[in-house]
Amino acid sequence: MPDSHQPDASKPLTWSARRINALASALGARRYLEIGVSQGATFHAVNIPDRVAVDAKFPFDYAKFANNHTSFHEITSDRYFESLPPDVTFDIFFIDGLHTFEQTLRDFCNAVVHSNPKTVWLLDDTRPSDVFSTMPDMARTYHFRQMTGSKDRSWHGDVFKLVYYIHDFMPTLNYRTLIGGGNPQTLIWRSNRGWRAPLFNNLEAISRMTYFDMCDHIAVLRACPEDQAIKQCVDELTGVPGPA
Repeated sequence: MPDSHQPDASKPLTWSARRINALASALGARRYLEIGVSQGATFHAVNIPDRVAVDAKFPFDYAKFANNHTSFHEITSDRYFESLPPDVTFDIFFIDGLHTFEQTLRDFCNAVVHSNPKTVWLLDDTRPSDVFSTMPDMARTYHFRQMTGSKDRSWHGDVFKLVYYIHDFMPTLNYRTLIGGGNPQTLIWRSNRGWRAPLFNNLEAISRMTYFDMCDHIAVLRACPEDQAIKQCVDELTGVPGPA
């Protein structure tokens, strides 16, 4: 197996890989961790020297892709972080595991422990498309949407609540939700330019948010075009002056 991290040029990039590679190139990222790999469409296309994949069950023969710089861990993310030495850090995290607020919050908190001053996090599925999409159970989402006659298969769970948690409880982190060109995702980085007054200031209230609560406070997601969000992130991490 060749020891290479170059993406397969014959396959189109997913929007996730495109965004991750743009960040990696601009920030000189060397270490990457992906939680929730599925078929590996994003992971295999990420162009970062050292890559780590974590999934409770890989639906492909991951041994064929493992090498000195690419490792696969077929365990839950909780177990992976439990076994990870505290001095191991990553430059980019892509979190796309269970679509629940509680698990994604735990994954994010663990990822913060294993970060450095220029680490960035990309959270998937942070702007659900409708009220059905916010259900943490995928089967129930499809069941109830089908009852309406809709053939929409989108499902995001209640991951969006994590953005509201970060807004209220992690003021040293700045973020933007990438809209357009693919699934909505939230990009997060360390910054002293993103201060904001708490909206709920109550973790229980955030955990009980509904789709309609999100719509009432949609500005908290800080939605903006992909290129603009990535530029702002890179500028702030590299010391380029600019607005919050």
